[in-house]
Amino acid sequence: MGPDRTRTPVGGVVALALIDPWLCLTFVAGLPLVVLLVRAFVRDVADLNEQYFATQGRIAGRLVGALAGIRTIAVAGTVGREVGRVLAPLPELHRNGLGMWRAYARVSARSALVVPLMQVAVLAVAGLELSRGRISIGQVVAASEYVLLAMGVGSIVSSVSRLTFARATAARIAEVLDEPAMRYGAERLPARTGGRAGHGRLDFRQVTVRAADGTVVLDRLNLTVPGGALVAVVGRSGSGKSLLAALAGRLLDPDEGEVLLDGVPLRRLARDELRRAVAYGFERPVLLGETVADAIGFGFGSGAGPRPGPGWGSASGSRSQKPPTDELVAQAATAARADAFIRHLPAGYGTPLARVPMSGGEAQRIGLARAFVQAGRVLVLDDVAASLDTVTEHHISQALTGALADRTRLVVTHRASTAARAQYVVWLTGGRIRAQGTHDQLWNDPGYRAVFQPVATPGSAS
Repeated sequence: MGPDRTRTPVGGVVALALIDPWLCLTFVAGLPLVVLLVRAFVRDVADLNEQYFATQGRIAGRLVGALAGIRTIAVAGTVGREVGRVLAPLPELHRNGLGMWRAYARVSARSALVVPLMQVAVLAVAGLELSRGRISIGQVVAASEYVLLAMGVGSIVSSVSRLTFARATAARIAEVLDEPAMRYGAERLPARTGGRAGHGRLDFRQVTVRAADGTVVLDRLNLTVPGGALVAVVGRSGSGKSLLAALAGRLLDPDEGEVLLDGVPLRRLARDELRRAVAYGFERPVLLGETVADAIGFGFGSGAGPRPGPGWGSASGSRSQKPPTDELVAQAATAARADAFIRHLPAGYGTPLARVPMSGGEAQRIGLARAFVQAGRVLVLDDVAASLDTVTEHHISQALTGALADRTRLVVTHRASTAARAQYVVWLTGGRIRAQGTHDQLWNDPGYRAVFQPVATPGSAS
């Protein structure tokens, strides 16, 4: 269809030339008007397209971020505020969209003026040629039709519009492709010797993270998490809790400052060494593998090296390229309170993952079991108790303080009960550490207690 539309205007020009060269020259002389018309349209639409997609991307990014922490937002009672934040660029999106429609309206109005002018000019020359006997009346009528075909402003504008749209889309894709891939070093962590203390120590030194719009989300943060400690990170939505968790395992790099694990900057660690050392549990885990057992053991054999302490598995504590044993998988599932419902599945741990209808809490527990299996020196849990009942949370906390006590455990939470079980708490406000201490010490501060209480929103009951 596209090539036919392209050939139609060209065919109209050729037909005019065959009728009389002067008709063709008259038409060609008026083409600069069409060029100016299309050029003005491209100028107007190109910028609007880019702004429209950029604004659309900001809204989508904010929405994804809000959905990732929806339970924290709901508990904090800040749903209304988050809705306002996500939709804040909507008026700009409306202006850009309206601007594109206005550009289409302008080009349509101008083409409605240019086409008749071109037709009148060609017909005037055709009349002159008719009076001289160079063409016939039939050719004059044919010329009036061919000039309309030759104009083809509608198809030109449509093609240019698609090209402009594709260009704006390609520019957005290019932004993603231009993002440099994360580079890893080649260093290894110091070997674990003797006791457990001191291994898994995290140091955040003058860490600053900025959002895409330049807003500072974490501001010159300094924090030391002792090796083997159970640390809770609390704060209101938007305080930077999840960013801190992401930095701990280098899911992202700070814009300024450095994060170190056992004295080695994360940027200098080999990829397999880093992924062996730091494991994550997420609120909404993505489960991979053929069976439930595969999902729990996924990534366990991703690198060779000693396992840090007895923990799960064989007494030798060695970690190989082989998949985890059934015993290891069952131990992790039991600690995550997933063993009971897994054993009720048709084939137990061998049940195909695609055939397992799981609630959010059950998927979360399998994700936790996977994190327990993978945990090397550091275990990071980002609001994983969001979909868990109080009893299940209590049992998982027992695992964190029991079999996993030789790991450093960094737990992002909005529950006071989880913070109370931690050895100490880091309280974030506005991207900075407001206070550190035990839960009991911080509880004396009304601001700290307010972190765990819903915030009143307009229209809510008092």
